[in-house]
Amino acid sequence: MKSSLFFHMLLGSIFGWQNPHIVSIDMTDKQVAEIPANNTDFAKLFNHDNHQEKQVVNSRRNCQVYAYTIDTDPQGLNVRSMPNSSARVIKKLPTNTLAVFVDITASQGNWMEINKAESDSGTTLFQGKGWVYSSLLGTTTRGYEARSVPVYASNNNRSRVLGRIPSNREVKLLSCNGEWAYVSYQQLQGWIARIDQCGNPLTTCP
Repeated sequence: MKSSLFFHMLLGSIFGWQNPHIVSIDMTDKQVAEIPANNTDFAKLFNHDNHQEKQVVNSRRNCQVYAYTIDTDPQGLNVRSMPNSSARVIKKLPTNTLAVFVDITASQGNWMEINKAESDSGTTLFQGKGWVYSSLLGTTTRGYEARSVPVYASNNNRSRVLGRIPSNREVKLLSCNGEWAYVSYQQLQGWIARIDQCGNPLTTCP
């Protein structure tokens, strides 16, 4: 009886190990969950997270994007000497004006490098090289005739369209590459082309 039970357990172990539809992933040190290898929902979630991680990279990328500040902190928006929150603050941009326009020259991680900031009256507020936390900067969508703009999976218009953002809507900046802006709007994140960006919250762009 004992030998028969051992034989069935051995067979079950062998066939379970050979089953190509089962993969195991560690949930904790003491817990293992079995997920079917053909589980499309799990695959989509994994691929989606991977895609998002690849868009905001730690290496420097040169950009040419025009944006404006969206920070509401009454103490002002910090411009830092390096792309990290412990770096020296070299300038505070006002947040109590109609608008502050910035010229973005690079992105690195969650930071944007700017070389100029200007008030809505044309006063130069900052000139040089400094870093601003990316999600405190925004741009507005164009797409005035189409009433929306496409959002792409990558920074080229041959990549997959993830969705559309209505025209004249403010979006948060997350990163940039060349003239493309990686933005967030509601639950949608993706790339919008230069032609679909308007770095002025006070008026439409030609």
